[in-house]
Amino acid sequence: MTAKTYLAQAWSATDFRTPEMSAYAEKLMRLDTRHGVQILALLMLLVQICIPLFVLKLGLPSAHAYTYTLLGLLSLHVLISAKFVSDVRSLQFLGIVLLTISAMAVMFLAHSTGALNIGMMAAIVMLFIAVPVVPWGVREVAIVIPLTYLLLTSSLISVPGRFDPIAFWTLQSLVLGSSLIVTVIVARNAYTRKQDIQTRFELESARKEMELLSLQDHLTGAWNRRYLDTRFAEIAARCKNDGETLHVAVLDIDNFKVINDHCGHHLADEILAHLGEVFIRHLGSKGRFIRLGGDEFQILYAGDNLRELIDDAVLELQSKLPIAKSTGMDGVTLSAGFTSVPPNEWADADKVYKAADKALYLAKRNKVPLRELDESEISANSSTGTWKL
Repeated sequence: MTAKTYLAQAWSATDFRTPEMSAYAEKLMRLDTRHGVQILALLMLLVQICIPLFVLKLGLPSAHAYTYTLLGLLSLHVLISAKFVSDVRSLQFLGIVLLTISAMAVMFLAHSTGALNIGMMAAIVMLFIAVPVVPWGVREVAIVIPLTYLLLTSSLISVPGRFDPIAFWTLQSLVLGSSLIVTVIVARNAYTRKQDIQTRFELESARKEMELLSLQDHLTGAWNRRYLDTRFAEIAARCKNDGETLHVAVLDIDNFKVINDHCGHHLADEILAHLGEVFIRHLGSKGRFIRLGGDEFQILYAGDNLRELIDDAVLELQSKLPIAKSTGMDGVTLSAGFTSVPPNEWADADKVYKAADKALYLAKRNKVPLRELDESEISANSSTGTWKL
């Protein structure tokens, strides 16, 4: 990998190759960045608590205690605020503000006391060392480090002769050295983190794809029985919550075994594949087309025009794949049994299937056009339908 490619990967902690990967990484980076900012604030809070105690013990000017107390309050504020911030860039900005203000406060303290002692230099170096705690990219470090460094340097040279030259150049060396080390660490961490997120995204995508394949019928593109078993309750609950009636249909092609035996599996499979493709497209997002086995299918639908959709789907099948012409068999029909569950009732998968399947049996027995059934024949909210293919 070239240095240019490496830098491009490490430049931003949140920019990825595709919008899907960026959305996936956003959730992970939000949590990591929040924890990083909180750890940074907590570390600084602990330092700001300890320093005033030393100040009081050593008898240093009260300005030290006031400055570090205010910085402690700022650290506490950032620690709490980070919990309620959900945007990654805003969290990164919180960390930048905390580091920058802390560096400025130390410089104001140096000007106030007229001395740049070893404790102040240590405090500044610790600020830089703490930068990798937050999962920044090189882009953010390229903002926070130069900004902090320029504030420090401009403050120190603003009053010529005020500070000891040895202390000044010692601080410069410490800051530049720690900045270089911190930048390398951040770049490496950002690159490694992005590689890890990309790998996790690819594995998660592969897992979802495998799961999807395990829930779909490879021939028709319809969902399979496993999908019905695992998702029926979820679909029924969504209909209930949205105040929609759940319509269920069980349908199959009459005498399909004759087609299979006399015309061959290839043509039979072609018919089923066309049936699946057409019905899935007509049902759209409101419906689920499920292959139960062989030529038996089940439909779960949350709209109010299921019968009209089946009419349209059958018309398309008749125009695309005239079964009578292809098979040499006239009068091939599609039968269906319907039942529905209003939103004020809870749908039981076994009960609705049995009701729709019983209606299908009556449709196949009677070969009647779409009609309501007598209560003596079947439960309420059920009907049958037969279509010529």
